Order: sequence, then structure tokens, then C-alpha cells
Amino acid sequence: MNEFDYSIIIPVYGAENALEKLHGSICGFFEGKYSYEIIYVDDHSTDKSWEVLKKIKQAHKNTTIIHFSKNFGQHAATICGFKYAKGNFLITIDDDLEVHPQEIEKLIAEQKKSNADVVYGEYRKLHKAFFRSIFTGIYKRLSKMEDNEKGKGSSFRLLKSSVTKKLSANHKHFVFIDELLLWYTRNMSFVPVPSNKNYIEKKRYKMGSLFSLAGNVILFSSTFPLKLVTRIGFLLFSVNFLIGIYFIFKKLFLKIDVAGYASLIISILFSTGLIIFCIGILAQYISQAIKTINNLPAYNEDEVIC
Repeated sequence: MNEFDYSIIIPVYGAENALEKLHGSICGFFEGKYSYEIIYVDDHSTDKSWEVLKKIKQAHKNTTIIHFSKNFGQHAATICGFKYAKGNFLITIDDDLEVHPQEIEKLIAEQKKSNADVVYGEYRKLHKAFFRSIFTGIYKRLSKMEDNEKGKGSSFRLLKSSVTKKLSANHKHFVFIDELLLWYTRNMSFVPVPSNKNYIEKKRYKMGSLFSLAGNVILFSSTFPLKLVTRIGFLLFSVNFLIGIYFIFKKLFLKIDVAGYASLIISILFSTGLIIFCIGILAQYISQAIKTINNLPAYNEDEVIC
């Protein structure tokens, strides 16, 4: 039996202005209702988030704070929090109060009702920048092309500790929690939650990091690129085969000379470019396999205060 009813995992990045209010809201919700602990994982913030976390830790014993030696990403920070959690259920929530901690009650009620392994809060409307909204929409559409269950997750979730222990024990250097969860369970529920209009502005991960994450998710946690390459290759083969039959027919049966220099050059250049593109995708898969074989770490803690 675990020590607490609930462990709240909060990945932190550039949230110095939000942390104290967030902590107070979480404590206000749980105090007197359930036993709980709060685990903050600072993803090498460049502001004073770590100093604020140390002040919170001094005032609250049921708090664990962890600092990364460099920036590893939100999902790696969350997985790290799983490793230290001692609750029967784990709750993940962002550090900017965009979803108010009071909404946790909906996750708890749904889990008790459905006995789901994972309960997601589905955001009605988040205050995202335009390009971030576009990025999220593209990812969800691409995910559903491979599996209808993919692309439904959010960072506001409740999970059974039995599931998170499997994720902690079996994760690789690249981590995307919502994809990994589908490896272990389809027993999931979803509840609508409103966004908090009084959320606190904070530093965000750079767009380059988000695009890198999207590329890694598409390449390394799905077979979509390989299926795409296979289909393009088959289509190209079919078109070239039909064109070849057409020109052979003209040459042999209609006695028409085929002037093919320009078309030949275009065909060679296009085919070569496509082949190089496909090889590039395969090279990325090989690169991922090499990193996995060499046990590249998903994260590294340089300071832990329990």
C-alpha cells in the first residue's frame, strides 16, 4: 500500500510567478479530503523557479522538488516525477494554472465511477498561441491516421500507480507519455474541463522544441512515416510502370519515335530525390535504435530534495 492517496506531479519550466499560487490552490483542494504529496520537477528553468520551489519545500514537508541538469522536456520531467511518487493514484497538471486544481475533483469522480486506468481532462478551450494551436491540430490529425485512440490525451490526467510504474520501468530516452500509455492500457476515460481565464503568463518551450517533439513523436512512436514511404514507393512504381508500357507500345506497335531526354532527366531527378528522402527517414529510425542500444538517458537529476 502506498503512503498517500494521491501524488500530484508538476513539470516546471519558467513558472516563477505561478508556483506559489498553484501550490496554495492544490493544498486548498486536497487538505482535509485526501492524503497527498506534491512533486515538482524543474526542467532546468532559466528564471527563479528553482529558488521559489526551495521556499515552498521549506514550508511544506509533503513536497518533493527535483532539478534537472539541463532541459529534457515536459514529458521526461513528468516520467521522472512518476519515479518518486508514493500515491495510489498520480495526477499530472501544468504549472501555469490554465486548468484550475479544483477541476481535479472531476478526474477523481470519473475514476471512481469507471475504474479507468487513466482519466484525461479534455480542454474545452485553451489560451494557446495561434501556431501552437495549429501544431496541436496537425499532430492530432496525423495520430488518428494510425490509431483512432491516439491524439486524445492532455497533460491534465489521473493515472493508477500500477500503470505509471510500468512507464517508469520501461521508458526509453525518448518519452511521450500519451503514446506510451497506449502500450499498456485502453481502459481510459475522458471528462470535459474548462480552462482557467486567470491563468498566469510564463515562459514557454520554444517553437523549435515543439517541432522537434512533433517530429520525434511521428518518427519514433508510430509507423506512419514507414507506411507513407511504402505507399509513395508503390504509387511511383505503378505510375512509372504504366508510363513505361505506354512508351513501349508507341515504339513497337505504332512505330513512333520516343523523344525521351527531358522526361528521362526529370524522372531520374524526381526518383533520386524521393529515394534520398526515404533513406533519410530510415536513417532517423536507425539513429533512434542506436541511442536506445547505448541507453541514452531520458533525463538527469542534479538535485533532489525530498
